[in-house]
Amino acid sequence: MKFARTFLQQGQFKETARVLTRYNTPAVQQLLPVYKTICVEVLAAVNEVELQVLREMLQKLAKNLEQTVGDRSNPIFAEFMKFLMVTHLLLLKGECQRYKLDRVNAKLCTSLLRYCKEIRSDKAFYDAGEANKKAGNNEMAYIFLNRYIDLYDAIEDPDTNGITDNEQFEDTDIPSPYDIALPEKNFLSPQERDKIRDWVLQINVNFDIGGQLPVRTCDKCTNDNLYEASLHCRSCNSQWEPCIITGYPLIKSQTIRCKFCNMGALRDDWNDYVSVAQHCPWCNSMQTPY
Repeated sequence: MKFARTFLQQGQFKETARVLTRYNTPAVQQLLPVYKTICVEVLAAVNEVELQVLREMLQKLAKNLEQTVGDRSNPIFAEFMKFLMVTHLLLLKGECQRYKLDRVNAKLCTSLLRYCKEIRSDKAFYDAGEANKKAGNNEMAYIFLNRYIDLYDAIEDPDTNGITDNEQFEDTDIPSPYDIALPEKNFLSPQERDKIRDWVLQINVNFDIGGQLPVRTCDKCTNDNLYEASLHCRSCNSQWEPCIITGYPLIKSQTIRCKFCNMGALRDDWNDYVSVAQHCPWCNSMQTPY
């Protein structure tokens, strides 16, 4: 463990995670801040190799924490499961792009927006907008890319370009822009930003874009205005687990479970992914469509 602390002090987060994983990622109180620091730093950088090491560490930690605390609703367990889900979805995003699963990738990128406190927010909105545009979801692409432009301007000049309107996202589990930290610099050039702005203006003029995110009816209450990707209903306080393919809520009537790890997925999303990948993305066991 001394090596782990040395690596951490040197900013070598991947190496720290590897050492802790080699020692079976013990779920002890004094190491929890170390695990959290690794999560925060690796998710901020979003390097695929580091994410793979982080996922392995968090999978072992989640298993050990569940045995230690014995309650999946425990705040400590819930926090690290959230880190694990973010890491998992970020890695799966690359897979879906390689497999050209545009519909699945659009949903996955949309789900990642709820984790804007854990990942770079402007990149998350850009990716969600571009993925939905590629999948033909112009309304969602318009909303997400419009918010990306807002964030771009706020990063470029925070004193005069603060975001004042969050109405479109108020009834979602996407964090408010007032609650997220903005990066110091934009990752796109002004010319690339202008191309996105032109598309947003064009789609608004040429198509009947209402500027509303898609909604569903809560299967636990009568709320028929629930954002379709939300894991939480504000009317009845119900919660849903995220799908391990797209991060969308596991609606009971559409849910299947991996025969090996018992993690849940939405049937259509599972079938699309497993048809090409032929394995469960969570436990890597060989699988077939349902």
